[in-house]
Amino acid sequence: MSLLAAPKFLSMPAVGLDISADSIRFIELTPNRHGHLEVMRYASRNFPIGIISEGHIRDKKKLQDTIASIVHEYKLTFANISLPEEQAYLANIQIPNVPLSAVHDALELRLEEYVPISGVDAVFDFVVVGSDVKHKETLDVVVSVLPRMVVEEYLDIFSGTGLIPKAFEFESQAMARAIVPRGDNGTFLVVDIGKMVTDIFVTANGVVQFSASLDIGGHYITQAIERSLKIPYEEAEALKVLHGMVGGGDAVEVRTAITPVMLDLRTRIMRHFSYWQTHHGEKVGGNIECVYITGGGVNLRGITEYLGLELNVKVVVANSWVNVCSFENYVPPILAHESHGYTAAIGLALRNSFPE
Repeated sequence: MSLLAAPKFLSMPAVGLDISADSIRFIELTPNRHGHLEVMRYASRNFPIGIISEGHIRDKKKLQDTIASIVHEYKLTFANISLPEEQAYLANIQIPNVPLSAVHDALELRLEEYVPISGVDAVFDFVVVGSDVKHKETLDVVVSVLPRMVVEEYLDIFSGTGLIPKAFEFESQAMARAIVPRGDNGTFLVVDIGKMVTDIFVTANGVVQFSASLDIGGHYITQAIERSLKIPYEEAEALKVLHGMVGGGDAVEVRTAITPVMLDLRTRIMRHFSYWQTHHGEKVGGNIECVYITGGGVNLRGITEYLGLELNVKVVVANSWVNVCSFENYVPPILAHESHGYTAAIGLALRNSFPE
């Protein structure tokens, strides 16, 4: 599912470029002589919090400079690029069974019934759910929607950077491509814990069917330690990494400080988990079988156990490389604790090998 894809003549391989609230990451995957994927190049650049906020670009010049620096250093040309979830809408719409060529127009007429954006002011893409649709009277369609002004914002920042966007895609769909084993059509809840936000989404039958963005992330967990222990932010970050949600002694103070934030996160995840199970499980892809956790926040010690306390399914740390390689044959050069931050970039790079 791609909100904006390049013309077919742009068939050059593209790196996966993920833009988050405080950093840019890219990765390039190429086949080796045996036909298996390997990491050719990768890098990240941090920028101050606030340049991107609530999915909007607040400082275009600084973001362009950051992009240009990484493009220049690594001689990048084409990229599959992530778009922010905060401003996105995902809708399950049922329309009369029409030819595939007519689905876009049929959806545009009904878009305002499901999202607070008119068809004129929206950029949207869709996936028809189900393989046997010839004899059905209606089509079940998952629609991804963004305000046109947001897409134009992101298109505009690449002007003059030397990088050519090949496709734009929601982070959620890119992550699903990275962490759900290819060919597995099960139903999974994915929790991506980032710096400023936690994105959660349900993927069923290989398609992201539901998503939500929570204003909780690793930054707020660190802030809780900073305020409670009255220590500098950098020291609070170090204690968070060292202790997390486990341990005795000094770790108790850290755990006490972050428990309210973690409890809020778990409660809100549980709310969306329960909503899917009660409202969509029987209709779409079945009940959630497993919860995958990814993003930089996955490195918090004890997080899988804590988040799994109220969920009646298995909670596991996602393997960002499951569709890239087997560790028996190849070990990627990115450290395990760093690879979770590259999940979306990996999924974007995999578009070259597994096009939609």
